[in-house]
Amino acid sequence: MSEVINNTDEEQVDVSTTAPEADSQISDDSSQSEEDSNFQWFIIQCFSGHEYKVQIRINQVVEQFKWTDSVKRVLVPEEEIVEIKNNKRLEKVSKIYPGYVFIHMLFKPEVFFEIKKIPGVSKFIGMKDEPTPVVEDEILRVLRKVGDKSKKIDVDFETDEVIKIISGPFRGYSGPISDINVERGKLKALVSIFGRETPVELDFDQVEKTIK
Repeated sequence: MSEVINNTDEEQVDVSTTAPEADSQISDDSSQSEEDSNFQWFIIQCFSGHEYKVQIRINQVVEQFKWTDSVKRVLVPEEEIVEIKNNKRLEKVSKIYPGYVFIHMLFKPEVFFEIKKIPGVSKFIGMKDEPTPVVEDEILRVLRKVGDKSKKIDVDFETDEVIKIISGPFRGYSGPISDINVERGKLKALVSIFGRETPVELDFDQVEKTIK
């Protein structure tokens, strides 16, 4: 997995400055941009359940050795999940990639080897002495997931299962589920209205399982 994320700042040169100062500013900005382009995302494999401990310890090491110019971000990707089971709604935060920590850093052997010594760290993904960067498309997918505040819904409803509507204009009706759309948090049930079976679209929290 290999990836480079570029953070290039636009340069604005004040033409009213003297030539030596302007040249110096351009050189500094160019050097900074070149350094930023060398930052890459890497993946650390750690022991299960140690993801947050490793994240905290890496940040402590970065502060201890004053490596803020070498490590930009340490990330444990998370997502919010709404779990609906047995007619109960539970909201929780879950790790997207259990056992892994993502780090945006400038590869330096001293940083690499110091992080490998942290308790809970198993290894960097890649070769023994040099990790493999995450490819751009893959890390962008991860970052989009982290930035997406929509909640994933996990339900235990099944197609053809009979549910009871507990809220809305069809409250009190019952019928089998004909379709489930997890992404939208909705389902369709076939409800008998005036003797005719009619499909009705409902939110997950508008229905409950019938007691058998």
